[in-house]
Amino acid sequence: MLHTGAKEGAHTSTTGQCTAVPHGPTMCLRSRPPCPSDRDSQVRAVKAALQSRLGPYERLLTYLQAVLVWEKPVQCVLLYAVVNLVFWFFALTSLRLLFLVAAGLALAVIVDTWWNKIWPEIRGGCTFHKTFTLYALFES
Repeated sequence: MLHTGAKEGAHTSTTGQCTAVPHGPTMCLRSRPPCPSDRDSQVRAVKAALQSRLGPYERLLTYLQAVLVWEKPVQCVLLYAVVNLVFWFFALTSLRLLFLVAAGLALAVIVDTWWNKIWPEIRGGCTFHKTFTLYALFES
C-alpha cells in the first residue's frame, strides 16, 4: 500500500504508533517520520543537552545575536572594528605565536583572579560575615 502511507513490514496499532515486524524491513514509505514519539524524544534529548551546555552562556549568546543582527548598530560597528583590529594585529605582528598564546593565558589568569578574588574583597559584600562566623567558631 504505497499510497496510503503505510509502513512496509510494520503494523499500526489503534493509537497510531508504529510497531516494526521483527522479520520485515523498516523502511517507511510516507513523507512523515514513521514514529513521531521517537523523533520527539530525540529532539527533547538534544534540546536538554544544548540547554545544559549553553545555559550559563545564554545571556552572552543573546547579546551577541542582538549585535550580529544589527539590533544594536553602534555596538555592531564597534565589534566590527575590534575584530578587524585584532585580525590585522595578528596578521602583521612580528611577535611569535608562543609569546601571543602565553600573554593571552596570563591575561586570562589576571582577569579571572581580579573578578573572583580581588573585586569581591574590594566590594566588601560578605567579608564581614565570613570573619564574624570564624570568630564565633573560635570563641565557642
